[in-house]
Amino acid sequence: MRGSRPLASVLTVVTLAIGATASAKDVPYLAGHVNDTAGLLQQSDKDRLEGKLVELEQATGAQVAVLTIPSLDGEALEDYTLRVAETWKLGRKDVDDGVLFLIARDDRKMRLEVGYGLEPKLTDALTKRILDNLVRPHFKSGNFAGGIEAGVDAIAGTIQGQDVVPAEAPPSTRSLSDIGLPARLGGMLVFSLVVGVFSLLAVINKGCQSWFLYAFLMPFYAAFPVALLGPTIGWLPIVAWLVGFPALKYWLSKTASGKGFLKAHPALATFGAASGGRSGGGWSGGGSGGSWSGGSSYSGGGGSFGGGGSSSSW
Repeated sequence: MRGSRPLASVLTVVTLAIGATASAKDVPYLAGHVNDTAGLLQQSDKDRLEGKLVELEQATGAQVAVLTIPSLDGEALEDYTLRVAETWKLGRKDVDDGVLFLIARDDRKMRLEVGYGLEPKLTDALTKRILDNLVRPHFKSGNFAGGIEAGVDAIAGTIQGQDVVPAEAPPSTRSLSDIGLPARLGGMLVFSLVVGVFSLLAVINKGCQSWFLYAFLMPFYAAFPVALLGPTIGWLPIVAWLVGFPALKYWLSKTASGKGFLKAHPALATFGAASGGRSGGGWSGGGSGGSWSGGSSYSGGGGSFGGGGSSSSW
């Protein structure tokens, strides 16, 4: 019986390996440069793209293939794209100048897998810009043919040494005048309600907690009003807080009128005591199959891939 245990273990490993292989998504047949198994392209689109990629391969030797699939069927985009590229062996052997452009229709994901030899040209950053800035806008509007062609043109141009990918656009900046007055007033209202509650607690409470809140609220008074009202008048709340808080504390605790005010409004003292008890422990964060007009004898050239490229979605 003891001798049967190693054999059982081996059989288990083999069974799991066979099961994993069987469950992996199939790699489709490489029918040409354009393999539209998801039916995203018209025949005229496929013929036009095929022609461009044939010309690119004839001119440079680089093999670029497009694959559209209905779904990844739960497999990781990067794993499946790399497996297809390695199975197809796009690019010339020892040159490794292959590129796979994969689109998963139902998952709304896409990836450019780049062979070793083209990684210096088609860098991860550049392929990301191609997908995000050139392809994605077309895909989001439902124009798959336009998006695929934009990506193909950018890949081909880059391989041929052309500067065809637009530079990364600088982050958009909006001036205060771009934000409407109602939005600014609404923001100040929210600021006043939220910060006002903590400010009231700081004034009413006693001891270290009161002065901790005083210091804690300073950045809020300094930043938000300036952002919402502009520097001309936005500095007034922080000055009022810096000067007004100590003055109010002195008035409430040291003067007869201040003590009388608290006695006349016992709800304030009760609110401060209850809130102080709750917060005494500190704060915590909450947390259609493909076709090729040139025939069915197309094949990869033996190129290798190492995971270079980028992924995106739309």
